Amino acid sequence: MRGVQQDLGRACRRWTLVMAVALPDDVREFRNGAQRAVQIHRLFVALFLAGDLLFLPGEWWLHRVHLLPLALRAWVFAPLAMVCIQGAVEWALRKYPVSRENMLIASGTLLALVAIAAYPGADSLRAALLLPVVTSILHLRVEKVWLAGAAAFAAELTLTLLQVSSSGNAKAILASLSQWAIWSLVLLWAASASHIVLRFGLRIWDELRVQTRAQTELWVRQILSEKEAKTDALTGLYNRKSFDEYLSFALQISDGTNTPLHLAVIDIDNFKQINDHYGHLVGDEILRRTAHAIQQHLAAGDFLARYGGEEFAVIIPEITHEQAVQNMEKIREYIANVHHVELDGNRATVSIGLSTHRPGETGDELFERADQCLYRAKQTGKNKIVAWESAVSG
Repeated sequence: MRGVQQDLGRACRRWTLVMAVALPDDVREFRNGAQRAVQIHRLFVALFLAGDLLFLPGEWWLHRVHLLPLALRAWVFAPLAMVCIQGAVEWALRKYPVSRENMLIASGTLLALVAIAAYPGADSLRAALLLPVVTSILHLRVEKVWLAGAAAFAAELTLTLLQVSSSGNAKAILASLSQWAIWSLVLLWAASASHIVLRFGLRIWDELRVQTRAQTELWVRQILSEKEAKTDALTGLYNRKSFDEYLSFALQISDGTNTPLHLAVIDIDNFKQINDHYGHLVGDEILRRTAHAIQQHLAAGDFLARYGGEEFAVIIPEITHEQAVQNMEKIREYIANVHHVELDGNRATVSIGLSTHRPGETGDELFERADQCLYRAKQTGKNKIVAWESAVSG
């Protein structure tokens, strides 16, 4: 039971990894927040530069008397500053990935300040301060949303203080303070809304993850249940049920393609005496060791099963009768040369009966002939292989 639970845990971890890799592209992109935030920042810079070009004729007409200061500020210094900020933060993200969220919040705030400073008379550009708040959602951490909101609020306060310090009358100061109050409320609303959206999204994500985990565990349990129903618990080989199913399938293939098919029945010699003299735990170990010895000498297309008790069955396709006999003889010889410490250095040999499928023959008939060969091997000294064709010709 403990081994099954460990298998279940390992399988669940593997299937969870598979499910994570197999998630839809939009879900995986949602989790990659830093990369998406960088793309949004690039888009912001591109839109600002496109706006510069789009409104260039109008700005030239409106400010043709004082064109040089505007041109230097909006068309030279601002684009250059944005490109430098974006380039620096992308380099820093590769160099120091641990602080990527804070760096992106800071760079988003700086990009917004540059855009506002380029056109100080355009009050609507204050909306650019929403950039760090909006992109902070992609980091999937509520505290980063409020950090971005605080950074945007500090930037708005700095702009307002600069306006107040440069204003010469009370009316202008009052207008600046009113504007600051309005935009502060907008930023507070944006941060609160982002907080709500993020919490809702994270709750959905957690529910999806729990459901995926539950579904994965269900699938794994079904797979392990099917495996347990088809395998022998002691040796890990296929059991008799699986053997019967595969033999029926192999016979159909052999008859349909006219290819050779052989069946070998292997039995551990004197196994009852081993159990009686050394105990059932030693007997179980001999069973496992024998199963492993047989398995490691089989070809990729061979099918090995524990038929029952100390008896194993091997389905051997495609090779000739002589090759099948040679392969089984190698297995018999290898097992005969193994000295078991548990048996005081003695050996646990095997006897083998082998038969080759005849066209139209049923599985029971094929097994009966192989079993008769096994019986003859037992009766004539054990630790040998007897093939039906050889027995008949002899």
